[in-house]
Parts: sequence; structure tokens; C-alpha cells
Amino acid sequence: MIGHSKIVATDVDNLQFIDGNQAVALAAWDAHVDYVTHYPGSPLNRVIPVLQDIEENAPVINHALNEHIAALAALGASMSGARSLVVMKHVGLNIAADPLNYAGLVKISGGMVVVVGTDPGARTSTGEEDVHWYAPQFNYPLLEPYDVQSIYDTVQHAFDLSEQVRTPVLVFVAGRLAYQSVMIERRARLTRPAKFEFNKNKESLINVGQRAVRNHRQQIERITAYAAQPLRAFDEFNQHAAHGVITRGATYAVVHEVIRDLQLQPHIHLLNVERVYPVNPDYIIDWCRGKTAVTVIEDQDGFLETMLKRELFGKVACSIEGKNNFPAWGEINDQQVRQYFIAKFKLENPVTSLPALDKLQVPERPGTFCEGCPHRAAFYAIDHCFLLNDGIIGGDIGCSSLAPHRTDWLLCMNAGVGISQGIAQLLPHRALVSSGGEGSLFHGGLISLQSAVENNIKMTHILFDNASIAMTGHQDSPTTHGHVDVRMLLAAIGVQQVYEVNAFATTSVIDAINAAAELPGVKVVWVRGNCALLPSTEMLQRRQQRTLQIDNSRCGECSLCYDQLQCPAIIKNSATGNLSVNLHTCRRCTACLSVCPNNAINVIEQEQAVVHA
Repeated sequence: MIGHSKIVATDVDNLQFIDGNQAVALAAWDAHVDYVTHYPGSPLNRVIPVLQDIEENAPVINHALNEHIAALAALGASMSGARSLVVMKHVGLNIAADPLNYAGLVKISGGMVVVVGTDPGARTSTGEEDVHWYAPQFNYPLLEPYDVQSIYDTVQHAFDLSEQVRTPVLVFVAGRLAYQSVMIERRARLTRPAKFEFNKNKESLINVGQRAVRNHRQQIERITAYAAQPLRAFDEFNQHAAHGVITRGATYAVVHEVIRDLQLQPHIHLLNVERVYPVNPDYIIDWCRGKTAVTVIEDQDGFLETMLKRELFGKVACSIEGKNNFPAWGEINDQQVRQYFIAKFKLENPVTSLPALDKLQVPERPGTFCEGCPHRAAFYAIDHCFLLNDGIIGGDIGCSSLAPHRTDWLLCMNAGVGISQGIAQLLPHRALVSSGGEGSLFHGGLISLQSAVENNIKMTHILFDNASIAMTGHQDSPTTHGHVDVRMLLAAIGVQQVYEVNAFATTSVIDAINAAAELPGVKVVWVRGNCALLPSTEMLQRRQQRTLQIDNSRCGECSLCYDQLQCPAIIKNSATGNLSVNLHTCRRCTACLSVCPNNAINVIEQEQAVVHA
């Protein structure tokens, strides 16, 4: 995991060099957050580790098993007068949407801030999604910072705002800001009494029928009154210019830089909006006065453009455009903004300090399994169970979804076991397994498995258990410390058979999957193997005491270890075709031994004789 600065209670430096993740954590702590809950996800996967390193006056931290639980836990804390922070990624907001649709009906007494890491361009996620549309659905204020200092300031402001409007507040942090590092200025930590109390109030807390409608109306009235307050925004360049440009979030930096680089400051009035919802129409109407055209430049769907057009229809004389010039997918980049302004202002020989970006071809660099990853060996086994009969492999999110993509789909968490059920019921004679990690199992996969049991579906689920939620920073999973008996849990929901196998013993994995396929009902093949980046004592001892060598005189040149297992520690000499093991990267997991059909891989134990596979 990437390191981070430790927070101590005596840290009084006003200036600190930090990144966007740390800015969220520091802002919350300086605002005297009492309760923090999360489900780990990039690009905000490092907020919680920072808060966990607080040495005194630490907030209570709840490691929720999914975002739905996290949202409800934070709501309970804020209903008791605590300041609560919820951290998740953009797709997690879908999971939390059910409770957050109702949380605004409750007049919370402690500030509740929901910080969401967004990911235009899918830099840290399997896909992108514009979750801005949840703000009007929830009727929550939505703040969007534009740099690391702004992240710190915005999160602090969000706690005050939440207590003012007595509703949760959304803060969206774009991925490209989450990992930026700059010097920021901190404020002194707020001191506030820790007085928690739950007051029974059925009129506010029991939201059913007409009472729910009334509380919903009151929530809308509160957010409408807040909309009339001064807009959290700032403008730059020529306020008398006929052309206005409006940005939000991380797009601001790109637009600002291009305007300066093309020397268009005299011709543009730039407005950056931090309070994206609700907008203050009077402020925008006044800002638009004297302009002939306004361009909204923002990532993804055009949420702010839509809100402005809705509020300003028939009230301004200028045209408003946006997504007719910029795509609704990916990140808005320098080249797109530059080309727009060159065409808009008819710049024949634009002044620029940048190279021609269209000539910079940057290849995509997808992640892949580490040396010694248990998923590599397990997927090799799955492939060799179904390779000859065109079997279907249901995929889930996590390290198991890394390239080379061995599954037949990758969508969202629990899609492995979920989608597989529909296929299994319609194609009962087709070989099929679903797959997913232990993180996904406890996120929502357990109820999916139970649903398969209740529907008497014949299917096999491969449970990849590496004892860690590894993809997002090695947060603990329920199997990390053995708090749960997985066998008894699966049996309790009706799973017919559980096969526990070693991930690195590919023959055992193959045998277990083939045996499970013959049985009726729901079966689980529990594939266990620790994450290679969290080595156990036994793994460390193996690296010290064991050496692997490939005897090329016995190698049949099948290349199974190189081409199909694809372990990066096995390298091929381009001139001779001989294979060898890179002992600097090899984790000594010995998965290659059970793959080799020729016993060509030797294990040399320290001070022991050669042992063949």
C-alpha cells in the first residue's frame, strides 16, 4: 500500500504536503468528525488508513461490509448528534441509494457528509458512471471541489452545511484530484463537546404513508430555501466578456490552463461552480447578464448544464451549450478544450506551450496478477476444467477481474453469482461456474447464493479467498482474522457441498470443480490462498529456504507454465526458447509444479536434495 503521513494530535503545522485522499481525512478530523464508516474503493481507498493512524481523539471507525450498511450506520450516528463521514466510490452510491433516499427525511442533529470518489475515464474502476443525478433524487446539497485545497475546504464546509440544513451533504471528489499531491493550508482543529444522545421522535423518524410525504415536502422546502443562499463559486478573467464558460470539479483546471495558454483571458468570463446542486438561479442570471453565449464544460453526462437550463429557461438572453461540443464519456482533456476554443474564436495560429497532443499515443496499461497470486493458479484450473467443452465462467469485481480477463463478463459486484443464476436455469446442460472473492461474498453475494438455493438452481460458485480486500489497499475482510466459519455459514444458507482447496494446487482445484459439477443444487469450491502482497510467515520461509529451477532437458516445450499459467516469474530466452525462473520475483508458490506435465521444474530446499514435481 502507498504510504501516508501519520496524523498526530499535536500536529499544528498550518502547511502540509498531502494528496486528495489525505485532504478528505484531515478535513474530517479537523472538523471533529466523531464517526467514520466506509466500504473500500478507489479512488478514495486511502482515506480510512489515514484516519486509523490518529493517535488520540480518534473517531470511531466502522468497516462496513457494503455501502448500504455504511450509509445507515452513519445516519444512526448523526441522529445521535455525532458528526459522521461516509466514504465510498461512485458505483457504491448505487448500493447506498436506498437508505440515502430516506435519510433526508430525518432531521439529523449531527453533520453527515457522504464523500464519493468519482472516476470519469475509468482510471481506477472497471467502468465510469455519472452519479450526479442522485443529488436531485435525494434532495441533498452537492459540493464538488476542484483541487486538493478545495477538497479540504469543501469537506469542512460540508459538515457545517449539513447541520444547517439538517440533511446529509454529498461531496464528489474526482479521481484525478484524489491522487494529486500539493501543499495545502490547514485550520486549527475544531473543538466541540462529544455529547451523543438519541431522542425519540416518531413524527420525524417513522416515515410511512402521509407522514413520509409531509417530511419529504419539508425536506424539499429546506433545500429550496438553501438554494437561495449565495452560490459557492468563483469567477475569473474578463467579467465584461461576451462569452461565458462554466466549469465544475476537476474540469476547471483543464479549462483554466487552456484559456491562459491560448491567451483568451480578455475574451472569456470563467465561472467555476463548487455547489453543483442546488444552483442559485438569481446568481447565475446576474452572471449571464451582457453575455451572448455560455458554454458549460464538464465531465460525463452534462448534469450542471441540465440544471442550469432547467432553472434559467426563458430568464436569460444568451445561449447555453455544452454536451453538443463535448463527449459524455471519459475525462474532458486538454486537447478537446483546446480544439473547441480554437474553432470558437477562430484562432488561426494559436499560441501554445504544449506539444501536439494527438501525436502522443499512450498505450493502456491494464493491471495483471502479481507473481504468486492465488487467482492465477485458480483460473488456470478453471480453464482446464471447461476448456474442452466451452464452459461459461461468471466474473466478479476484485483482483480476480484483472487482465488477462479469464471470465466471460465483468460488470459489478456480485454479477458473477447473480448473472450465472439466470444462465444456469435456462441452459442447465451447459458447463458453468460463477466466481467472486470473499469481499464480494460478504458485500452481497451471500444473499445471492441463498437466492440460488431457494430457487433450487444447479450451479457451482468459485469462492476466491485471499484473506484480504486486496484490490483497494488490503483492507481486512471477514476471513482475514478467522472471525467467521465459512463452511458453517454456507451450510446454514443451504449450500449442498463445500470443497476447501489450496489455490496453488491446481490439480486439486480441477478435481473439486469437476466433482461439484456432478452434484445437484448449489455447491461452493472455496479456493484459499493468501494475497502475494501480504505474505504469511510460511510464505516468507519458503522464499528463504526454497529455490525453483527449470530443467530444459526435460521440458517438452509445451509452454503451459509460460503461455497459459502466465506467471511473470517464468521467463523465456528469445534466442534459445529455454525457460527459467526469475528468483527475484518468484514467490515460491509452486503452482507451476502441478501445471508441468514433464516434471521439469525442480524444487531445491536449502541443505536438501533436489525434489522433482
